[in-house]
Amino acid sequence: MHALALQLAARTGHTLAATDVAELAAQLEAATAATRAKWPELAIRDEHWSSALAPRLDGEPDLVAAFAELAASDVYLVGACLAGDKPALAILERMTRATATHVVARLGGRFSVEDLVQELLMKLVVGESRKLAGYGGRGALAAWLRICAVRTAISLGRKRQELAVEDETLEAIADEGDDQALAFLKASYRDAFKRAFAAALADLSKRGRTLLRLQIHDQLTLEEIGAFYRVSRATAARWLAEARGDLVKRTRTRLMTSLGLPAEELGQLMRLVASNLYGTLPGLLRQTRGGDDPGP
Repeated sequence: MHALALQLAARTGHTLAATDVAELAAQLEAATAATRAKWPELAIRDEHWSSALAPRLDGEPDLVAAFAELAASDVYLVGACLAGDKPALAILERMTRATATHVVARLGGRFSVEDLVQELLMKLVVGESRKLAGYGGRGALAAWLRICAVRTAISLGRKRQELAVEDETLEAIADEGDDQALAFLKASYRDAFKRAFAAALADLSKRGRTLLRLQIHDQLTLEEIGAFYRVSRATAARWLAEARGDLVKRTRTRLMTSLGLPAEELGQLMRLVASNLYGTLPGLLRQTRGGDDPGP
């Protein structure tokens, strides 16, 4: 593994001290053992390690620390799949089928598990796009695949008009139960709220946007989000609460600036209007990406 560690350092533009080379070699040895134990049918090859790791570690300031943060076995499997390794592709198909079964049972729809499996595999490993190459390795591959499967199922549902997922989900602010003054107030501030809300979302951290996307757009549970980030359910819940709180705070700040309203009056307006704005989130979240996001 010493030679592989040196090769990886060279491919990623790092010059390592002897102690770092030894540490990286030890990490590679441990990752190889873990990968072999997880998937005994795989023949572990140095070239697959190198091709899988290099693009995910290129530009990292600390190669050894960055490697330690990767889901190394999953990264190896992805690299082997992209290299056309048949046992690796068979494992990926099993994982994809298990994920598709879960997603179809959860979302419903008239398309079959097989429909979703074939569509998903086409996106992941066939053609120029090969979305599997976009897996960054800092979250579990199974969770990443689940997100891909949900988005592919939604896409299939749109094509067949089975899933009611629209690009614009903001409902009319004024409803039949409003009196004329209230309806006018809502309509007058609707565009200002929507602009502030969209801008506030764009200002969130990459992790904040990704967390909201995973929960709201992709409909993942807290357990699944935790698996994606390799953290506990409680941590995922805390991160989501912080992201939502940050979104509200940023929206309020932008509205105070743009509308010139005192805080008390603005608070009344936000209670009146802002809850409806969460309907815009699925559309807005599709326009912003961040983190280890697999894309549509």
